[in-house]
Amino acid sequence: METKPSMAKKGKPNRGIPRFSEDDASRSRARVQPEELKHTRLLVPQSLFERTLRQLADRSAGWRESAAIWIGSLDGDDAIASDVLYHHELCEDNAGPLSLELSERAKFELYRTLATKGQKIVSLIHTHPRDWVGLSAVDEDNQICSRIGFWSLVVPWYGREPWDLARIGIHARTNDGWHEFRGSEIGRRVVLV
Repeated sequence: METKPSMAKKGKPNRGIPRFSEDDASRSRARVQPEELKHTRLLVPQSLFERTLRQLADRSAGWRESAAIWIGSLDGDDAIASDVLYHHELCEDNAGPLSLELSERAKFELYRTLATKGQKIVSLIHTHPRDWVGLSAVDEDNQICSRIGFWSLVVPWYGREPWDLARIGIHARTNDGWHEFRGSEIGRRVVLV
């Protein structure tokens, strides 16, 4: 009996590592806390928190974004907010329903003023029109500080009450971009004093 060669080719097993999309990789990085943020905290006086959010809500007037900068000091892993500066008081911020801006000239003046006072920018806080509190590509590209551990908070619904930290987007700058804190981690990272 004659044997016929098999028509089916035997392939090599695929033992390669599966490829992940950039979106999948970004989402997984957002959930893994970077080492450089292990003990980082933002400390904000309760009265400053409430005053800032009240002013942002008033400025937004239910139809435009608004933003502020918390200034203060750095003490080890703690960023300590002690005062607030509002974008619209620093320059014409051209605020609209989905964006606003801080001019380069206003940034330069801000940095010079803070340097003479020995203060630091500790956090940006701004509003978004709906309940999505992530950082947009515009937010990420137009950061006012690239220091590791710098905070950026996003308040939903143009800053309307109730003001609950669990509803606010809490982001900190890392070596690789931004990390968003979620769930019980928020209360350990942003402390109202």
